Amino acid sequence: MNDLQPGKRVVVRYALHPGDTHATSDALGVIRAVDEQSVEISTKQGPVRVERTRILVVHEVPPAPTRAGRTHRVVSAVDLRRISAAAWLPADSSWLQIDNLREEVSDADSDLGLLSKGWLLRSSDSATQRANSALPVTDTGLGWEQSLDAVEAWYATRDKPARVQIYSADPSTALAPECAGLAPLLSARGYGTSESTLLLTGAPKEAAGEVVSPRDAAAPGLVIDVSDRPTETHFAVWASLRDPGSAQAFRALIEADQPCSVVTAYAPRADGSRSLVATCRIVERNKWGVMTNLVTHPELRRRGAGRSVIRAAAAMLAQRGVRSYLVDVESSNAASLALFESLGASVQHRSWYATQRQG
Repeated sequence: MNDLQPGKRVVVRYALHPGDTHATSDALGVIRAVDEQSVEISTKQGPVRVERTRILVVHEVPPAPTRAGRTHRVVSAVDLRRISAAAWLPADSSWLQIDNLREEVSDADSDLGLLSKGWLLRSSDSATQRANSALPVTDTGLGWEQSLDAVEAWYATRDKPARVQIYSADPSTALAPECAGLAPLLSARGYGTSESTLLLTGAPKEAAGEVVSPRDAAAPGLVIDVSDRPTETHFAVWASLRDPGSAQAFRALIEADQPCSVVTAYAPRADGSRSLVATCRIVERNKWGVMTNLVTHPELRRRGAGRSVIRAAAAMLAQRGVRSYLVDVESSNAASLALFESLGASVQHRSWYATQRQG
């Protein structure tokens, strides 16, 4: 069952007794461990372990809201960071957590796998900071200082400086509890901090407005195309507007999250060909739409292409029953921030990348 993956929030219906499908129960929570025989789910009532042979139905559900209100405005910062990370995850990833370390030491051949808790360590030959940073999610069980030591050691084995993605719990600059204890350590060790990135959330139906079909979102002179994978043209445009690092690693990052959707605005030419004006990649995770890789050709801006692409993506998500989306936008990108806010999105929190200085 593809839905039985550590870290996912699910509802599992299972038979109370082997072979009896009439007496059943449900377990709602986050999958913490999976092996060939059973699944462990962390619920409000405590851990529940269910034998695989007794599982009848598995449904993935969105993260639990932390307060009353519309879904995209009430999910915690740490859950939003989990969702965002899932749409940009390199192959070289690991969870730093004391139980995982014990598992690795006690039985290198265990098939239990690493628990999706602690700090998520990510490394890629691409130049993307998100794919080359540690993300504090839950307590590692090691303490702040020892956890940072472990992060530095992990990246040192890869000949890279350590980098940590820290974030606030709300739109302010106050760090969330999951990473607040890192502030004095990062300062004392001379880490440099990037500009802030704002995470915005919105409702697809609100962003789409009166647009029902993605193709109806096209501005005059443009056409909208929706595909399930990027073309060579997409990769060329993304590479030309940023430093992707290793082209192969950047491609692997993009293609690792298949299935995804790529929404593109093209300008048709008289000869029947077309020019890519703007594009956006959308990955669905935890019943959320994650918008990434939004670019507009520098020479073809101010034609409504960016707005067309976002509204088309929102209409597509709404058609699929997705009620919330998120996007990370650098705080200096005033145009993108204004675009998303004009479509009803709002800032939920901000994040920074703290990088170890070399030498």
